[in-house]
Amino acid sequence: MRFLKTLQKTLYILTVLIILFSTVPKKSYAITKCDLDDILNGWSNYDSCIEDSDCTESASFVEPTGNKINDVPATVSASNTDYAGRQVITDAQLKKIEENAPFYKSSADKYDLPWQILAVIHIRESSLGRTNPKNGQGIYQFLNKNGGPYPAGPVNDAEYQRQTDILASSIKTKYLPSNYSSNRTLTKENATPETIKDLFFSYNGRASKYSQQATVAGYNPSTQGYEGSPYVVNKIDAKRDPESNKTSWGQVKRDHGPIEYPANKDYGAFVMYAALSGVSLTSSSNGTTCADAGISENAAVRDKIVALAQQELALWQNGTLVPGSGYKKYSQGRSENWCADFTSWIYNQAGVPLSSSRDGNVAAVSSQMDIGQKNGRFHPKNGYTPKPGDIVIRKVGVSHVNLVISVTGTWPDGNITTIGGNQGGGRGGFNNSKVSQYSEPLNRSQITGYVSPE
Repeated sequence: MRFLKTLQKTLYILTVLIILFSTVPKKSYAITKCDLDDILNGWSNYDSCIEDSDCTESASFVEPTGNKINDVPATVSASNTDYAGRQVITDAQLKKIEENAPFYKSSADKYDLPWQILAVIHIRESSLGRTNPKNGQGIYQFLNKNGGPYPAGPVNDAEYQRQTDILASSIKTKYLPSNYSSNRTLTKENATPETIKDLFFSYNGRASKYSQQATVAGYNPSTQGYEGSPYVVNKIDAKRDPESNKTSWGQVKRDHGPIEYPANKDYGAFVMYAALSGVSLTSSSNGTTCADAGISENAAVRDKIVALAQQELALWQNGTLVPGSGYKKYSQGRSENWCADFTSWIYNQAGVPLSSSRDGNVAAVSSQMDIGQKNGRFHPKNGYTPKPGDIVIRKVGVSHVNLVISVTGTWPDGNITTIGGNQGGGRGGFNNSKVSQYSEPLNRSQITGYVSPE
């Protein structure tokens, strides 16, 4: 009799289990909290079991075959937003990336690279297109002597994979070995922000003009040139966002042309890479940060003014900014005599704007002098030894301003070194002038006085 009861109980359990596993929907992978004793005691209302709050349907659930349902990598593992909370990768782009991901992943696995690098280059170079353009450089705008030129027209899967393989191979053999050997190790497991940025900078040509522009964000142009490239870091922060910085973050928009302002509105390659891969937009720290590579946010105001003026001078000396167009960075695009535009731009960038309107722009020499007088910061020439960061006001015979960079000696026998805009143009006027540096005595007759920043 006991045997029959045991057998009956066992059959009942098996029946309940068969019903349970045959009726639960396939996508209900969550563990449920049902006490086995309830089943043994005849309670078969398993639909009322409480779902375990610690378990949810898994994106990597393994099917019986052993293959992951999501064998294609997840498209976006970060928030997919920039520093200002705006969406980086559009929904339409995400859809195309999902479709193309098997090709990126195959090449990335073969050459031990993060697949997101290939996807980002595809976005930047052909908007994820699958058609070779007429220039013969393929969907990645990359001509390899062993793989190109690429005939214009649609690209089938085999050709798409071939071009992606060539790109991945060239990343390892051509674009990684460059000037910055400390940044050159790149694998899936060792992909630092510096390495990725430098790679994209190499792919885009390593323009020296952009290396100098890195100073806008306080980076060292000789070692962190990628920080000045819109192709790499456009919209990574407010200083390098053309929507918030229209006058000192620019881009070369014509072959062999100068930097023009503002830069375009496309996201930089590294910003898109960060959105796809989940890495931080900030540096992984290689011993050099914005603060110790360029102008510290905590530096004294006068030090900031001097450093900014010197950085702008360097941009003119190396040809990044050129007469006829470069000055519009300071004049807000206006064609005019621009010495006062330059000094007020520097003051605004240093955090001490001369005016609360027009982004601190004060385009008239007399207006800058008036502001100094009203604020108690104007100092007549006689008896005053200026300090670095002061604006030099000239209203005797000329109307001109520039900035004190250094001082030797005291009034009246000392000398000052100045940096100013709209200088050296000669008969060509403001369109032929530039930013330059020169020295002069404190008692020079043209000098009227000085406006100090504090």
